[in-house]
Amino acid sequence: MYKVLIADDETLDLEGMKRFIPWQSLGMEVVGAVTNGFAACEVIENEAIDVLVTDVHMPNMSGLELARRAKARIGDVRVVFVSGYRDFQYVKEALSLKAYSYVLKPMDDQELIEALHRVRGDLDETRKRAETEREWNRLLADGLVRMPPPDSGQERSCGRNGKLIARIVGYMAERLDQPLTLKEVADEFAFSPNYLGQLFKESTGRTFHEYLVSLRMERACELLRDPRLRIYEVAHRVGYRYMPYFSRQFKETYRMTPVEFRNAL
Repeated sequence: MYKVLIADDETLDLEGMKRFIPWQSLGMEVVGAVTNGFAACEVIENEAIDVLVTDVHMPNMSGLELARRAKARIGDVRVVFVSGYRDFQYVKEALSLKAYSYVLKPMDDQELIEALHRVRGDLDETRKRAETEREWNRLLADGLVRMPPPDSGQERSCGRNGKLIARIVGYMAERLDQPLTLKEVADEFAFSPNYLGQLFKESTGRTFHEYLVSLRMERACELLRDPRLRIYEVAHRVGYRYMPYFSRQFKETYRMTPVEFRNAL
């Protein structure tokens, strides 16, 4: 869930946004709803918010100033302004702060919802890029992608393949709870299974299946550290519906069963 802070000195508008915007279906959670900029700043000090929805014209501290402070504190916060003012100067300043939208009052809920959908899409894309970059860096650090020396003349080609493999691994990592196959992934990336399998082996030194198993086992280790999850729930979350097979695969990888692993934590 992405964290949202709402600031509006008009109580009815504030309550309306809290109650009538479908935050949960947007993948968002309102962590603060306040009536002035100073209270909003207190929330920002304690919460790493993703989205700020603020009235432009508030007493003592305007929404524009609040947005500046929020961006200074949380550089990548997304801002949506709401306002009863059509003043061009406000709009100009909002644009200078790279606001996602400037919704006029009386507010059309649908207009705000559409703006939040755009924000959600951007946040999802940013998160996906960050996950892919982390996975790519891990591939390099673990030596799972073989990069030729800069003077080999192949750096450019291998670099492209490395980025492709990182994207594929990111795709797989997001779907470990599903029955992934080489054909499905190849179709997603518009390759033949044979070609993608060969490319995967050349780039990572492992077959597609071997790498998929390693991803599932790594994720299983992470999940097993959470005592609230039962072992069969961990198995399901990493794509195994048959517990004995999951336990056997885990033991082949780590030389201990999932139960032994959890007991050793």
